[in-house]
Amino acid sequence: MEPQPSVWKSTLEEFDAQINQGDAITGAVAVASIAAAFAVSLLRMVLEITAHKKEAESHRRQLQELLEAANAEAVQLRRTADDDRAAYGAYRQASRLPRAAEQERAERHSAMRSALERATETPLRAARSAVRAMELCAEAATLARGDVAADIGGAAEILNGAVHAIFASVDANLRRLEDGRLAAERRDLEERANRCAEQVRDRLRSALANQMEKGGRPLL
Repeated sequence: MEPQPSVWKSTLEEFDAQINQGDAITGAVAVASIAAAFAVSLLRMVLEITAHKKEAESHRRQLQELLEAANAEAVQLRRTADDDRAAYGAYRQASRLPRAAEQERAERHSAMRSALERATETPLRAARSAVRAMELCAEAATLARGDVAADIGGAAEILNGAVHAIFASVDANLRRLEDGRLAAERRDLEERANRCAEQVRDRLRSALANQMEKGGRPLL
């Protein structure tokens, strides 16, 4: 199979057209990974703004560590958007292998099994990265104040949606793979994502309530 050009070389309009035209390898995982990568960009924006505020002086090191971690997850999500397309393309290619003879059927089955494992592990890697980004949002929610704090909440919600969108594809593959290890990781990631989503909501609500009670100047 010919290597596919990176989705990151396309404009948003071109990528949208690519999906509409049906290239048969760009699906929910690639789209969710891209959405998650943009959500991490929102988080990075808030961290950058916060780190440059005088009021955040005592949190400067923590903010820098969060920013570095967010950068790493952004790189991973950008990569998995392309990797998932390649993984699914490899699965489709394996499904087209000849199967007339018994040996051919055995080789085709083995190739499809291997490709399906890759097509399941790749989106799980994307989900893992998105969940880690959600955990960064939960930590950042204790630091940011003011209008941009809402962007942390928005980023976490986008990431949460991306994680569950990715699970739709993972679950379809797991029904055929019956891989206990991958299924256990999927359950763990869902628990972490749900927990983080609630943490971010609770922390932002609490921060807003405290700000209104004190009537003090917000951090941002």
